[in-house]
Amino acid sequence: MMNQIIVSAKGREKRMAVLRDGKADQFHIFQPSHQSIVGNIYYGIIQKIEPGMNACFVDIGIGKNGYLPKDQIPNSRQLPISQLVFEGEKIAVQVKKDATDHKGPELTALIEWTGMYLVYIPEGNYIAVSRKMDQAERENWRQWAQQLKLEQEGVILRTSVAAGEKAEIQKEWAALRKMHRKVLSHVPNKKAPALLFQRDPFKEEIVAQLLRLKSGTVIVDDPSFKTLMTSDARFSSQHWHCEIYLDREDLFSAFGLDEEIQKALKQIVWLPSGGYVIIEKTEAMTVIDVNSGKYTGKSDFRHTAFLSNIEAAREIPRQIRLRDISGIILIDFINMDSDKDREQIRAVLEEETAKDPKSVNVLEFTSLGLLQLTRKKTKNSLLETVTEPCPVCMGKGRVLSAASAAFQLERALLEYVKQDQEAVLLDVTEDVKKVFAGEQNKDHFHLENLLKKKIYYRMINKPYPFGEIGRLGSEEEIKTLGERPKKG
Repeated sequence: MMNQIIVSAKGREKRMAVLRDGKADQFHIFQPSHQSIVGNIYYGIIQKIEPGMNACFVDIGIGKNGYLPKDQIPNSRQLPISQLVFEGEKIAVQVKKDATDHKGPELTALIEWTGMYLVYIPEGNYIAVSRKMDQAERENWRQWAQQLKLEQEGVILRTSVAAGEKAEIQKEWAALRKMHRKVLSHVPNKKAPALLFQRDPFKEEIVAQLLRLKSGTVIVDDPSFKTLMTSDARFSSQHWHCEIYLDREDLFSAFGLDEEIQKALKQIVWLPSGGYVIIEKTEAMTVIDVNSGKYTGKSDFRHTAFLSNIEAAREIPRQIRLRDISGIILIDFINMDSDKDREQIRAVLEEETAKDPKSVNVLEFTSLGLLQLTRKKTKNSLLETVTEPCPVCMGKGRVLSAASAAFQLERALLEYVKQDQEAVLLDVTEDVKKVFAGEQNKDHFHLENLLKKKIYYRMINKPYPFGEIGRLGSEEEIKTLGERPKKG
């Protein structure tokens, strides 16, 4: 199977798509307001020890103290937490879970670095080998790792080691060790609390896909981001070919992915035989209804129902990945009287959900003929990321958010970067202009410098976020049609 990862990194909104055999399989969109600190490494100060909770609280400089359980501290098995750490002690910690409205972030002092073949834990002090190998193979790898492991180091050997060369795996181990030491080398020059390493969630999502898919092609529209990716210790030029895309047309548009995103926001998905599924998000769950569509006769009902259900069982897991739907998912297949048919549908679902990078649990059919899935949530769905409740219909529908409309407009402008017009007029609503121009109009002037064009705004009144290029031309004619902010 041919894997492609399409990376649009030029604008403020970062977008990535996974294609399998030319067909969109996943979308990941990162906007500046949706930043996570999971994976970040901080040099923190222990503020309070709670023996009754077997935990301590660490100031990492973000406002809320982080929660560090005893079992996430190196060499913690035999001693109470009061003998492991002390108040005022400085400690390097990694964020495992973001803060919420009521709780600070969850931390670990057992820092992890993930590679293609292994997970390196500098102070883990253990060796673990994937259970997907047989016992003899696992023992051989364990002995091999034992010879390379330094005293306090820990390592988890992933299933992929079985297909790798030991020299290549050892090289990756050394690279991750070097990365960790480089981060800790900054400690003497830092005053706690301080950030030691900032995880780039966009880059890390791409790395996770590289490690999961193992081989293929990466196509990037930003030369500096390509350099950032290929210089990462976890990028394997042996398994991945990285290409730069320099055409004027937006990268996602060139691959037809903007259209695919629009389809993934619609409720109805058509199936090859003429059936269709309806995907509807409610407050508590996502409900998916399967319909036969073109069925016209009763004598053929079982065959038509089974065919539509099989097609739906193959398409629904893909739609779940594309839309990044999580939580409880309830599927109402076309009614089937045969237990054998139901088991076949469930088997297809399990086969297709196995392709998902997130944990998916396929449950049994209920007595009402409904099938339930659960899928782990790690970030907002595609719908939540690029749309917001419609102010016209009081939230019963969705419209493109002001942020997404602004970033879409930014990408459209970037296609004119090499053209020689002096100015551009943008027709925008106030909310889109606010995001587009940025705080104190910093992004406005940054784009003007990049485009070598003056940007003017013509405000329009619409009940939903809107932005489009009105016209391009000389500054003399454009400035009579709109206004632009002044510096300072």
